[in-house]
Amino acid sequence: MSNHPDPGRDERYYKACLEHYTVSRRGLFRGLIAGARKASKHIEVPLVIRTVPRPPGAVDEVLFLEFCESCDLCKQACPNGVIEKEKEFPQLNLEYNDCSQCGACQRVCPTPALSSACRDIGVRPYFSGGCANRMSGACHACAEQCPQQAISISYGQIPRVDDSLCDGCGQCRTACYQGAIQLRFKA
Repeated sequence: MSNHPDPGRDERYYKACLEHYTVSRRGLFRGLIAGARKASKHIEVPLVIRTVPRPPGAVDEVLFLEFCESCDLCKQACPNGVIEKEKEFPQLNLEYNDCSQCGACQRVCPTPALSSACRDIGVRPYFSGGCANRMSGACHACAEQCPQQAISISYGQIPRVDDSLCDGCGQCRTACYQGAIQLRFKA
């Protein structure tokens, strides 16, 4: 009995096969990279849409959920008390106060979850028909308190908000003595 699996093939045959199928390092890396490129075309990054306002400086939602350790340091640092924990992650509740954009939450966050240069919280003011300016033309409280000068007022009209300037802080709502401003999260 022969040591070769196929008695019709000798050492020369197997040596030729090994030389033929030998891959150089460069060829190996080319093959690996080509395979990785092909595989990466089929990888889908999950689309996670933010549905609640996060503290200022929050990164994109998929990254925020990955980075945030739910440590409550941002909640403890907030001088206005508007950060609360809902479903394990911090979010803003602007029902009773506004966000002064002081940056305390960003300074204490041990992760990159609040490292974005974008300070937009994601809420916008909506004015009801009970707006004093609309009714009497004499109120400018919301515009005067807006730190971004995002609110413009015309006599006898409901104020208008410039979305490109508004950062969603809610200071206009706090300033409205009529209660004519509601804050809504823009999806």
